[in-house]
Amino acid sequence: MKIKNAYIHRGHVLRDAVEATGLNKEIVADKAGYTRSSYYKHIQDPDLAYHILVAYGKAIKHDFTVELHGMPKYIVEEPPAEYEKGMSIEYALKQIHFWKDKYLELLEKYNQLIEEKITRK
Repeated sequence: MKIKNAYIHRGHVLRDAVEATGLNKEIVADKAGYTRSSYYKHIQDPDLAYHILVAYGKAIKHDFTVELHGMPKYIVEEPPAEYEKGMSIEYALKQIHFWKDKYLELLEKYNQLIEEKITRK
């Protein structure tokens, strides 16, 4: 017997996919760009937005279009090699702060040079 117009709870599809990975839910949510509490809200949403599923799909390398046939296709990319060598979120954040500080330092020097040039005229 074929079920016509079967409704699929997208939040439950997400929950099942995350549980199948065996990964910590907080880590998965973080990799997808969400908080742990957001993850729990997401798995309760029967009409969870596709862009949210795409973010989780990329985080856990799962293609949700298999379960959700109406969902637009997306590509699950392999992470760059430096991530596989142990680059953590903490390391990436340190790099962001390092380069932000470098930029601000250079900007400050540039502004000082401009001021000096203006005052010489």
